[in-house]
Amino acid sequence: MRLWSAARCAGTALFGLALASCISPAVDAERPVIEAGGESLQGIVGENGVAAFLGVPYAASPTGALRWEAAAPPIPRTDLQDADRFPPACPQSQGNPEWYRMVAEGFGSDPAAIPDLTNMDEDCLYLNVWTPAAGTARDLPVMIWVHGGSNINGWSYEPNYLGGRLAGKGAVVVSVNYRLGALGFLPVPFEAQESIPSGNYGLSDIIAATRWVRENARAFGGDPDNITLFGESAGGANIRALLSSPQSEGLFRRAIVQSGALGPGDMPTLAVAREATAKMFARAGISAETARIRPWSDFVDLHRQTGVDYYHGPVLDDVWVRSDKSMTPGIDVLVGSNLNEMLMYLDADDPGLLPQVLTDYPEPGRNEVLARALSAGISDLEAADLISTAAQFHCPSRRIALDAAAAGGQAFVYRFSRKRDGADAYGAYHGAEIPFVFGTHDDWLPTNSIDEALTDVMMAYWVNFARTGDPNGPGLPEWPEFKHPGDPIAALADTVEVSEDSMMSYCVALGETGQ
Repeated sequence: MRLWSAARCAGTALFGLALASCISPAVDAERPVIEAGGESLQGIVGENGVAAFLGVPYAASPTGALRWEAAAPPIPRTDLQDADRFPPACPQSQGNPEWYRMVAEGFGSDPAAIPDLTNMDEDCLYLNVWTPAAGTARDLPVMIWVHGGSNINGWSYEPNYLGGRLAGKGAVVVSVNYRLGALGFLPVPFEAQESIPSGNYGLSDIIAATRWVRENARAFGGDPDNITLFGESAGGANIRALLSSPQSEGLFRRAIVQSGALGPGDMPTLAVAREATAKMFARAGISAETARIRPWSDFVDLHRQTGVDYYHGPVLDDVWVRSDKSMTPGIDVLVGSNLNEMLMYLDADDPGLLPQVLTDYPEPGRNEVLARALSAGISDLEAADLISTAAQFHCPSRRIALDAAAAGGQAFVYRFSRKRDGADAYGAYHGAEIPFVFGTHDDWLPTNSIDEALTDVMMAYWVNFARTGDPNGPGLPEWPEFKHPGDPIAALADTVEVSEDSMMSYCVALGETGQ
């Protein structure tokens, strides 16, 4: 079931309208009912008998006095609740629909086929569950998806995040909304109930959702002691922060970080975050007296409205995230990046492109890095993509794996390089691996037998890892554990094989050797 306008199901389902007509049977008596979170929830059943419970509250509405406070428990609703439609997305701009349009246009499809996001509200702390084992004691692994979008955009039910097919491989799959932008990741510069208003409210949401899932996993056929967080881009970066969070210890056992490492300086200190926040609020004329009663629309893209250069993300505050970023011991990690993460974002006509991307590298090694990239006989644009992708994504991914291994967990590293037919403009772009993980290939993405075969392998790897901490299994190419800087990685391409890490020399230049 791929949703946008050319989908095999009603496109309106994407934006929170009723989904029952799309994937549920006509007879209500056949719809599963479970008890979870102190509520009676009636779900719907989709393909292969996978049940879905949509729009389930995991926290109280973060409005009024709860705006800029850590997620609070929800108040259970009475009577039977219809869990048959997606919830509102959290407040945001149109960044993610615009991204999908850009990708569609790169493949020669009509970008107008992708509509704007219209269903959003500050009351947005809900999750969705897909399970092949509703109401049974199956002890399936539980996989909680944390969406991307630079922590200012994104929502739990984007078309590539629908979890029915992945759940059909033998897992309980959950997707969560969490607060974004100024409402989720800014340390507000005025009074708050927390002793330190660190701004990690979006992280508190993910933690609250994980706690809710842990407390209710058995109702969905899941094992509460076998939870894996998985996410991409900002979602993956948030998971990396939770690997260093005292607040999340004991809540999850494994983590999958897909293109979720943003390179040097990826998490600001509390001092830096508070300074940037104070500038935004001052320039916008927002005071302590009016902040919590203003409409949420006043805070969407506040950094752009006020001209403050700030990336919304986890803050190193020693409350929600350890300032030294030390890993919680014993968590297994699967982590990786795509070959051309940065290509779609680079301006080929910018004469200062190469010098700009080299600034991530220490001064003594920049010329060597540039010479190494250009020696491959590639264009300046391709060289800039290689250099920047290594610095911003691949090398930090290796660092996550090495840190996890040093903390006693198993670690596995991949590089995704499958380039679809017609993808010359973008290559293996940022986000390209997501449809392979979920089995959700949009109608406007050219998909052939190679893509379908790779989908089967990757879905098996991801579910195996969630089940045991090891992606390997019968019939799958062997994927070696990553313990040392020179260890091989899994190359997820037209075929799947073990390979040496061709980007390792760039990581050495960055000091990302794990030593």
